[in-house]
Amino acid sequence: MDAWTRTLEAILDAPGVVVMLGAVDVGKTTTATAIASAVILANRRTAVVDTDVGQSDIGPPTTVGLAVPRRPARQMREWGTLAAFFVGDTSPRDVYPYLIEGAIRSIEEARARRAEVIVMDTTGWVEGAAAVAAKTRKLRRIDPQHVVAIQRHGEVEPILERLPRRIAVHRLRPSPRVRRRSRHVRRAARARRFQQYFLRARPHTLPLETLLADRLAVYEGREVPQARMLTVIPAWALQHLLVGLADREGWLRALGSVVETAPAQRTVTVMAPVRSLAGVSALQWGVLRVAPSGIEGGRLT
Repeated sequence: MDAWTRTLEAILDAPGVVVMLGAVDVGKTTTATAIASAVILANRRTAVVDTDVGQSDIGPPTTVGLAVPRRPARQMREWGTLAAFFVGDTSPRDVYPYLIEGAIRSIEEARARRAEVIVMDTTGWVEGAAAVAAKTRKLRRIDPQHVVAIQRHGEVEPILERLPRRIAVHRLRPSPRVRRRSRHVRRAARARRFQQYFLRARPHTLPLETLLADRLAVYEGREVPQARMLTVIPAWALQHLLVGLADREGWLRALGSVVETAPAQRTVTVMAPVRSLAGVSALQWGVLRVAPSGIEGGRLT
């Protein structure tokens, strides 16, 4: 019996949360899709949580996306998005608490929908002391039944050796069909996803005084409350900043890209692909700047 068959049988014998672990371009998303599809073919309920905020397949980049598929697929994005949680950046390093929150909330939602096997895709940020500490913390918080580690040369072993023994670890080698992509190619793919997302965006003016400030913005190393943002942070720094338009439970209704600020009126205008602001209760400030054209413009620092 090969490693893939053993892994799949172990997951079906002890269903629960299955977390993919591996560096960039080792086939995590393809393997996660194959696992979820196999669970469906075994007549079991499954859900997929996409926490790869840089190369999202479920939901737009900068978000954690949840899908509850009913039929197998070759590509994860075929399943659509049931819910999304705004993280605010395509790099997990500075927004990891939000990524973990989105992952845990998505797992809870999947369980509420009676998913037996919940497959979680993750970012390729696994090497270096900061990555090892962050990934270990995330896995301990999530406490999965299974970790599927895909690695070429033992690059995720520093994470695996820090996990509780109760977590079943399945080691796989990348498929020979997997191809490495340059940073430029990944960035171009992300730009296309953003451009597609904002294709039908329209302007919406947000009154800051009536919207809940779900999280603080960070500028020049300082946390800035929403009430002071338009006076403390210059307009050029806010231009095209991504924001999350969230409902009262904190789930994303839409991404917005800031296109205008009006300090005197205490409003910001964003481009967002929604007809109205109905159901939007909170404003979540992001880190990454992205124009509605899909072009990234640096980070709010």
